[in-house]
Amino acid sequence: MPGCVGVPGCVGIEVEEGVGLLNSPAIPILHQHHVSISVPDMEEAISWYGDILGFAVHSRFNIEAISAQGAFLRRDAYWIELWRVGAGAQVPVLRRNPDTDLLTGGTKHMAFRIPDLQSHLSELVSRGVDIAAVQRDPTEPMKGEADPAAPNERPAFAAFIRDPAGTLIELLDHGALARMNMI
Repeated sequence: MPGCVGVPGCVGIEVEEGVGLLNSPAIPILHQHHVSISVPDMEEAISWYGDILGFAVHSRFNIEAISAQGAFLRRDAYWIELWRVGAGAQVPVLRRNPDTDLLTGGTKHMAFRIPDLQSHLSELVSRGVDIAAVQRDPTEPMKGEADPAAPNERPAFAAFIRDPAGTLIELLDHGALARMNMI
């Protein structure tokens, strides 16, 4: 199975070459620009995305008619747009868990691939990052772990962390993705 090459215990993932490719899409040139996130505390969010994920403020703006503050953050080619409207709100409880979030329609999360995810988990834990769940095998569900940074015979394939408002962010292991032909 091409999707499982070099992934110990991997079953049930199959790469389908050419799926989703169209001969003539309506929009032939398409580049991802940003992800937009609503936050209850703009300064806390800017600080967290800077300290944890390395984003820096590019610009700030206000839209008075809807009592909104906005900011664009950037790290290399990645952009995040933050919004605080009125008093803001935390992410609802159902949306704070990767598995229960799937029960709600709409956008689920943003994801970043990083080298050697397992080695980064201890740094995230030491900085007090809320690690919602870890996935050790791509065919198994995400699970909360008491100490996701502890040595494990199976390194992390993916992990979900939460920003201070509860927004889910997925971190994926670059090596595992490469072995699955997903880069």
